[in-house]
Amino acid sequence: MAGNADPTVHKTPPRNSTLSADSEAGLKSTPLAVGSAAVSEHISTVGVDEFRRVNDVRPWIARDVQNFEKCKADTMLQELLARCTGSSQNLSGSQKSKLLETALNAVLPICNVGAVAQEIKGHLTNFCDIEREPLTYAPFVKAANCALRELSKVNVDGIPAFKVDDKTNVLLHVNDPKPIYQDHQDKQSERKPDVVVVSHQTALGMKAHQTQESQVLTETACKSPKDNFQWTDVRSTLELKRPRKFLTHPPSVYKTDYVVPSPSAQYMEYRKDANGPAKPTGSTPATGSAQTPHEASNELRPLSQSSRGVKRKRDEDRTEEKEPIKPHPIVQNGLYVAEMFAAHIARQHVISFIVNNDYIYIWFCDRETTIQGAAINFVQDLPRWLVLLLIMQRMGYEQWGLNRVFEPEPGFSGKVMIEDAQIDLELDVKSKERVTHFGIRGRATTVFPVKSEALSGLQRDPCFLNESPELVAKLYWPEETRQSEPDILKEVYKIAQTDPDVRGHVPELVWFHKFKETSTTPERAEQGSRVLYIIVFRKLIPITTLSGEEFIAAWWQVVKCHRALWKGGVLHRDVSPSNLMVYRLRGQYIGVLNDYDLSSFKRDGPRGLERTGTVPFMAVNLLSPAAIAGKVEHVYAHDAESLIWVLTWVCLRYEKGILLSTNRPLEEWLKADAYQCSKDKAHFWSAKMGDMCPSGSHKTSWKLVKKCFDGIHSIYLPSGYRKLTDESAFQLLLEGPMLEHESRRRTYS
Repeated sequence: MAGNADPTVHKTPPRNSTLSADSEAGLKSTPLAVGSAAVSEHISTVGVDEFRRVNDVRPWIARDVQNFEKCKADTMLQELLARCTGSSQNLSGSQKSKLLETALNAVLPICNVGAVAQEIKGHLTNFCDIEREPLTYAPFVKAANCALRELSKVNVDGIPAFKVDDKTNVLLHVNDPKPIYQDHQDKQSERKPDVVVVSHQTALGMKAHQTQESQVLTETACKSPKDNFQWTDVRSTLELKRPRKFLTHPPSVYKTDYVVPSPSAQYMEYRKDANGPAKPTGSTPATGSAQTPHEASNELRPLSQSSRGVKRKRDEDRTEEKEPIKPHPIVQNGLYVAEMFAAHIARQHVISFIVNNDYIYIWFCDRETTIQGAAINFVQDLPRWLVLLLIMQRMGYEQWGLNRVFEPEPGFSGKVMIEDAQIDLELDVKSKERVTHFGIRGRATTVFPVKSEALSGLQRDPCFLNESPELVAKLYWPEETRQSEPDILKEVYKIAQTDPDVRGHVPELVWFHKFKETSTTPERAEQGSRVLYIIVFRKLIPITTLSGEEFIAAWWQVVKCHRALWKGGVLHRDVSPSNLMVYRLRGQYIGVLNDYDLSSFKRDGPRGLERTGTVPFMAVNLLSPAAIAGKVEHVYAHDAESLIWVLTWVCLRYEKGILLSTNRPLEEWLKADAYQCSKDKAHFWSAKMGDMCPSGSHKTSWKLVKKCFDGIHSIYLPSGYRKLTDESAFQLLLEGPMLEHESRRRTYS
């Protein structure tokens, strides 16, 4: 991760959704955000081979979680209790406070009276006396499940009563050291959360009719499962840490007053000075025999090397890997949150937990922000822990963050009906063609094949030339302040009616729907918000599957389309290999400029606070600290440079339409932050380019690449960035080199 640790790197400005377009007049472009969204939405396209190792995934997740918000413990409990009522947005602050007070009084007898209270205290005492972290899992789980069993008898006004249903009733279950696997396109992750929250049905597994419920709660759940859990079945995770040897035993009597933690324990802290990789406070390398299986468990590996339920040959698989560094628990928790998001279609939020000594910290993550609740001492403040367990017990699928429209039950794949639009959709979420997102914050774009009788029967617009009968669905969470992609495409289609460089070279939007009820964090006006969209398009093919002159021809069609749209006032501003597509028409490939969800209209200026660009393909001038802060105007020359970086990328990393399996040039750019990537790019064109060799199928394109870089050289001067008019930039960087390439090709042919 060379260069990522530079402390001088500037951070992204804080988000503030209350800024209108007018109040953003000080911004010349949208600030560049950091985090998993920068690379992970197209894992296969960018070719992140090292994505399978925790050291490479961690920086993306670390950037997602490092700037978390803080929330008082009681405020967090009030909000979660209110969600259980199903009317959280309609409750006033005083009503939420009263609800928590009622819940605390309802659970207090369980803490103080009878054999159950003594049993829970006994498990907590055992937890306090054990010094080794892995041995604390069982007493912690026993105490929680004992409380859950008793909480099933508790009724709180406004909170749904407990219902016996093995599909929805939850318990805590030890998981470590059993791995949980998940596919991410052509990679597979392996994680080992310490403790998980699962349904009774999941815990019982194949022995549902042989095992008594009491056995599950007291015995089975306190041991690692025989069969691997699946992320689709995991409601939540708990990461346990035990840095302190001696913990104070439970008190003789509990009250409902909040037990205030020491200032150092109130919140878990994580170094926030980085736009670069994770730098956990007090982290230590886990090397040699000191490394536990848990510490080495977090990696993504090629699917060919692993399959569920089969013992891994760990030493053989990892002979050339460096020992991973033990991640900070906040980053570890973030990795689990990302897995839970990835396991479900359109999941709105994830609730997870970190247990540090005798404190539990609630984490609430949605696609816009991450919130940490203040510490609850579950040994000394048992009533609040029981309220938290009550919340977990009474939450339905929606409260856990699942979207019941697309996933009536966890792991669902099949037909759904968008009721208010009367559109049927058959989702193929298990398709190998599915493009997934691994991360927490951002648009979280997921693309997968879809079938629909209603949409297939719609009359087609003759302006669109793509004859494919196949459809794909794009589910994502754009910022609500940003112009919507359907609105952008409406303007694009107007330009296409009169401009031949655009007609046939833009995606065909078949249908879209905005799920207004999914707007994130609406109760916090100071934060931005995102909302779920689904857009169905006619299926396209990645341009990376082409080689030679076919590739160059399609790339040039995209260049001309992009230029025409910019002239027409539509600014794309997110050029990357994933956004250049093709389709076949009468034996030829037609280039398409795809993905307009970060585009804007020239007349409006920048909107939203999400990054507009994918770092490895962004113009060097947009990777400076000033540009990251939104103080450098995003001009046409920047997108023209991005088109050249895409051309270079494909020529070096693809052979006959297939991503090289080893020794891929420019790989380090995928792991670098904006500052380091700008240095890498400058070094590339000044020193490395002469030594680079394109793949065999792209050799004819390399002279075009070199000619394009002659133009780039001429605009990055010792005195600074040379500003050009849009037309001058087009002629210098793109049109001139392409005319020379075509002339040379005609001469030799």
